[in-house]
Amino acid sequence: MGAVGRILLIVVVVVLGLGALGYFLGPKTASRSQTLDIERPAETVLARLASTPVGATVVEGVTITEAPTLEGDTVTAPVAFADGGTGRVSYQVTADGEGSNVNVKLEQNLGSNPLDRFQVITGGDVGPLIATAATAVETDLNALPNATFAGLQYSVVDVTARPFFYVENCSDTSPESVTSIISQAVAAIPAVMRTSNLSVNGDLMAVEPRVVSNQYCYQVGYPYSGRQPRALLIGKTGETPAGQALRVVYTGAEADVIRTVYDPLDALLGAAHLDNPATREDDWVTYEVYHDDATQTGGSRNREIFYVVPQGTDISALTRIAPPSDAAAIPANAPAEAPATTTTPATTTPEPATTP
Repeated sequence: MGAVGRILLIVVVVVLGLGALGYFLGPKTASRSQTLDIERPAETVLARLASTPVGATVVEGVTITEAPTLEGDTVTAPVAFADGGTGRVSYQVTADGEGSNVNVKLEQNLGSNPLDRFQVITGGDVGPLIATAATAVETDLNALPNATFAGLQYSVVDVTARPFFYVENCSDTSPESVTSIISQAVAAIPAVMRTSNLSVNGDLMAVEPRVVSNQYCYQVGYPYSGRQPRALLIGKTGETPAGQALRVVYTGAEADVIRTVYDPLDALLGAAHLDNPATREDDWVTYEVYHDDATQTGGSRNREIFYVVPQGTDISALTRIAPPSDAAAIPANAPAEAPATTTTPATTTPEPATTP
């Protein structure tokens, strides 16, 4: 019996030893991961994940507690669970043709209780959460513009207010619709201004303050000089706002401007979490200044495009992702064919103007 007792004692000691060894050397986190196919460029996807703000929700009950860190192709951020637990979320992004693959990994730190350590096998609380977290990430990333901001050249400028005479109209985004509105503006607006003793004092502007029923609504007009009229049958007067703006110098046809300027800028704003990519209703106010004949075939070839920074918005996340360049020269004006334009370039930022 003594020998049997010794054997049992040895077995107990070995089991306890292995348990202690597993406790101290085994995994201290429970984790689950899922890989997603995202139909957006890897650079845009990685930048958006890396700029996720503190306090953002990964999935219900899991919140990011510190700014994410980026190492190579992987973004990592500490998270807190609703029950007080802690852990991490990580996103590994790899390019896949014109799209990308994202591996989402959610980890939970396990407690000191040996029973908690058995959750390594089941995945702990993250087991039932990973699928929902992955779906949320997939929806968010696929809402981004299918564009990259690589190679985008922009500058950050300060602009001052100027008097502005304009008419309002809405159209779809087709180049034909846009160029038609601009051509009509060049022909009609200066004549209307003259009847009110207003002088054109800058190049034609097209301000896009809002989107209505999937149409772009414009304020098209000119900076002016002269006494502000008391009443207007046609058109409105207002003032362009002062403030900060992102400025791009564009040389090309109307048909290419969305692809080469607006989509990359929208992708940059989305990556910096400065605009909701799921809707265009909350886009920043934008405007264009035409520095040549806007009625030529294909529209103006030399223009400036501005994104007005909303008051109080911190754009440091945007400039970290894609640093601005020095301000490019204003495109040279083409000779005016009619008194509709002048050679004085407009470099201000209009916002929705109000009728006095």
